[in-house]
Amino acid sequence: MGHIRQLSENLANKIAAGEVVERPASVIKELTENSIDAKAKSITILVEQGGTSKMCVIDDGIGMNRADALLCFSRHATSKIVDENDLFNITTLGFRGEAIPSIASISVFTLETNNGEENTKVEYEFGKRKNVGSVAMNRGTKITVERIFQNVPARLKYMKSINAEFAAIYSYVERLALAHPEISFTLIHDHKTIFKTNGRNNLLEVISEIYGIPVAKNMIHVDFGNEEFHVAGYISKIDTSRSSKNHIVTLVNHRYVKNMKTINTINEVYRRYLADKRYPIAVLEIDVDPYLVDVNVHPAKLEVRFSKETELKELLLKGLEEALSKKNLTYKPSTRETEKASFKPSLAQMTIPLDEVFEEVKEEPVIETVHEEMPVYEPEKVEIKESPKEEPLKPIKEKIKVIGQTRGTYILGENERGFYIIDQHAAQERINYEYFLNKFSHPDLSIQPMIVPLTFEYPESECLVIDEHKGLLEEVGIHLESFGRHSYIVRGLPLWMKNIDEKIFIDEMIQEVLNNQSVDIVAMQEHAIATLACKASVKGNTYLTTQDMQTIIDNLMRCDNPYVCPHGRPTIIFYSDYELEKLFKRVVV
Repeated sequence: MGHIRQLSENLANKIAAGEVVERPASVIKELTENSIDAKAKSITILVEQGGTSKMCVIDDGIGMNRADALLCFSRHATSKIVDENDLFNITTLGFRGEAIPSIASISVFTLETNNGEENTKVEYEFGKRKNVGSVAMNRGTKITVERIFQNVPARLKYMKSINAEFAAIYSYVERLALAHPEISFTLIHDHKTIFKTNGRNNLLEVISEIYGIPVAKNMIHVDFGNEEFHVAGYISKIDTSRSSKNHIVTLVNHRYVKNMKTINTINEVYRRYLADKRYPIAVLEIDVDPYLVDVNVHPAKLEVRFSKETELKELLLKGLEEALSKKNLTYKPSTRETEKASFKPSLAQMTIPLDEVFEEVKEEPVIETVHEEMPVYEPEKVEIKESPKEEPLKPIKEKIKVIGQTRGTYILGENERGFYIIDQHAAQERINYEYFLNKFSHPDLSIQPMIVPLTFEYPESECLVIDEHKGLLEEVGIHLESFGRHSYIVRGLPLWMKNIDEKIFIDEMIQEVLNNQSVDIVAMQEHAIATLACKASVKGNTYLTTQDMQTIIDNLMRCDNPYVCPHGRPTIIFYSDYELEKLFKRVVV
């Protein structure tokens, strides 16, 4: 007897489930995407105990007839593609036909559906069909998943806490809402409504529901494109940032994806504005011909591959930089009102009764039909209007008059628009940085010999990679000379590297070669120049003459980017006349 045997269908479904269904959030993802593909306008997601106990997705889509309701439990049964050519023109979120049989194999699964002509109810228990019947319901589909992974103990033990599992569900529903503002999403956890959008096709309203109204009002609309790509959405101003890249949401043809090259390109635009390890909030929809993007890269369908990635990167760099350059990005001080308005409960607070966190939420029974009234709170409608007051002339035309100095560190100024506080060290850093950046835009690669050569040691495995990419370093004037099996020496340095810690700087360049097989010389030079600019700038606690302070302000206003120092700290903070009067209660709020 041979050693190779055909696996049973149930076992094959369990294996597929291991790829498709990692946790309860994976179930919500697959089922909700099916609802979107079914042209639903309203989707309700009910979750109990973070999805570990029960999950239910209800939609008002086109529904299924009985034959399709039975067939959808077969592997690779789908309505979304017909032949191999369709794989290169995918316009739906799902297409493999693996989700339903995979989920049904590791849970108690109930499908209820009505296509307007007939209704069907199908029940599965851990991969075995238990019942087929009818059910009274409106047009649409309702899928209930219970006792997930109960027949797969090895997977069950890797489940995280209820809060952690619900956090993953919540996060993905938020991203689906950003991708489809035209659909009304409702998320209910343990009989309490946590999140709801109105489906009015207003992306900014969805952003305000997720991040709060102050953040939504601080977003910049972008809309640009070329023959292959069209990019639209919102990006944050530089005084609104986060400590994680998770708030950079990229959508491709209304599909939420994690394309790191696109995310890194967005960060590259903000690199000159934000401090290290600070990232913008961004929601960008990239429309592209389906033939130019491959979504069949990973079972979770969260990764895509573009056929023209270089063109997309250039388009994003140009479009986003232009959008930021047209806005006045001067920092404005936050107030208690804005902090209160931007409050959103963290998932760590889910142990608190949610009706104490969201005052509008009232506890109601679980929904059982598609069109039953939902226990919801209506998100506040957000209207963002551009105001000439908020978007003054470009900074080069701003004239600020010095009126004093405080603490030997901050310059005080004013003009007809309001009151300014300037950090003298950060301001001069920006001035020096742009001066040196212009000076070294065409770096002098002339080599200056060193009295004592620099020595670098690495494991032999890394030396093999370094030897292969030595040419990248030589292009910027770094010549590595092998010195034994594990070492290199550098006998000379290019003139542009004066006044920096050469050994650390070269080691950082070598590490970039090891990690990425490339050297971002622009970024490395910017880092070196930022260090040089800092050392050459006036320090805090230094008292200046009025003329010296006026010179700093005038030079700052001539900079391309006067808003932040090279390290991302604000150089200037602005109070409008209205904000000053409001602080002193001279206006009616």
